[in-house]
Amino acid sequence: MPTFEYEVKKGPTEVIKGKIEAESRKSAVSRLRELGYFPLKVEEVYTGTSDKKREKRKLLLSGWDRVKLKDRNIFLRQLANLFESGMVLTRALRTIMDQTPNQAMVRIVRQIYEDVQKGSNLADAFEKHPAIFSPMYCSMVRAGETGGMLDEVLWRIVAFSEQEEELRGKVVSALIYPVFLLIVGSIAIFILVSFVFPKFIAVFEDFNAQLPLPTIIVMKFCGFMGTWWWAVVLVGIGIVLVLYSYVKTSEGKKQKDTFFLKFPVVGGVIQKYEMAKFARTFGTLMDNGVPVLTALRITGETMTNTVIRDEVQSTHELVKEGESISDSLKKCPHFPPIVVSMFAVGEESGRIGVIAKRIADAYDIEVDRAVKAMVTLFEPLLIIIMGVIIGFLVIAMLLPMLTLSSAIGT
Repeated sequence: MPTFEYEVKKGPTEVIKGKIEAESRKSAVSRLRELGYFPLKVEEVYTGTSDKKREKRKLLLSGWDRVKLKDRNIFLRQLANLFESGMVLTRALRTIMDQTPNQAMVRIVRQIYEDVQKGSNLADAFEKHPAIFSPMYCSMVRAGETGGMLDEVLWRIVAFSEQEEELRGKVVSALIYPVFLLIVGSIAIFILVSFVFPKFIAVFEDFNAQLPLPTIIVMKFCGFMGTWWWAVVLVGIGIVLVLYSYVKTSEGKKQKDTFFLKFPVVGGVIQKYEMAKFARTFGTLMDNGVPVLTALRITGETMTNTVIRDEVQSTHELVKEGESISDSLKKCPHFPPIVVSMFAVGEESGRIGVIAKRIADAYDIEVDRAVKAMVTLFEPLLIIIMGVIIGFLVIAMLLPMLTLSSAIGT
C-alpha cells in the first residue's frame, strides 16, 4: 500500500508532520480529516526509479502549434466519453487522433498516445504539454488515476473547461463590437486627414482668403499627415511593437495588469473574472482530493492577472506557515470581503470545495453583468468621441466654403 507524507493543522496554530498508509491520496486526505486534522500537504513517498519516473519533462509548443480552447475541450470530452464506455485508454487516444481535424492537436494527441503506450501514466503525458494542459488538469488526472476514478475526474475536467470557455467567450463576444468600432473609426479619421482633406486645402490656398482658426489647425495637421503619413504609420507600428515587447517582460506585465486593475469599470470586470477563476479552480482541486497547499499553488499559477497571482502565492506562503485560508485572504487587497467570509464558512463547515464553487457560480453571473454594463457604457462613449472628432474635421472644412461662397455671391 502506498505511503504518504503529510503536513496537517491541529488546532489554530499547531502543525503536525508524519506518514500514513492509504490506497490513494484522496483516501489519505479523507482519513486525516476523519481524525480531526486539516490537511495542508499530502504527497506520496517515492523511492529509487520512481523519482525518475515522476520528473517533469515539459515540451512547449512551437510558434505554429496553436490549439484553441475549443479544440482542447473537444478532446477532453471525447476522451471522457470513450473511457467511460469501457474503451482502453490507448485505443481511445488512437480513435480521437484519427478523428481530430486540427493538425496541431493531432500531433499532441499522438505524443500522448505514444507516451501512454510506452508505460507512462496519463498525467505525466499531459505534463509534457503545459501550454495545453495546465498543472490543475495534470493534478486532477493524477488523483483520478491513483484513486481509480479517472472517468469521473475526466468529466469534472470537462465541466470545468467548458465553463471556462463559456465565460471567456462571453467576455470576448461582448468586446468585439466596441473594438471593431474603434478600429474602423480610427481608420476613417486617418484616411480623411491623410488623403481627402489635403485636396480641399489646395483649393483654399488658391483663393488666398482669411480662413477660420479651426480650418487653419486642421490644414496644418492635414498638411503634415499628407506628407508624412508613412512616417506616422511606421512610428505607430514601432510604438506598438516596443509596448508589446515590454509587456511580455515580467515587470511590464505587472505594470500593465496593475494599470488595468485601477482603470474605471474595466478593473471591476477583471477582478470579478479573476475571483471566478480562482474560486472554481481551487474548489475543483479540493473536491478531487488535492491537498490545500498544492491546490493554492496550482490555482495561483492559473491566474491571468499577475497582481492577483502574487496575492494567491502570498496566501499559499501564509497557509504554509499555519494561517487559515480566510485569514490569509484578508491580507489580499483585491479579494472582496464576501469571498473571505465565504471561505471562512467553508473552513468551519469542512465543505470548502463546495463553497468555493458556489462563489465561482455567483461571480460568473457578476462577470456577465459587468461586461454587459461596460459595453453599454463604452459603445455610446466611443460613438460620441468619434463623432466629435469627425464632426470637428468636417466643420473645419465646410466653414471656409461657406465664407468663400458668400464672398463670391456678393
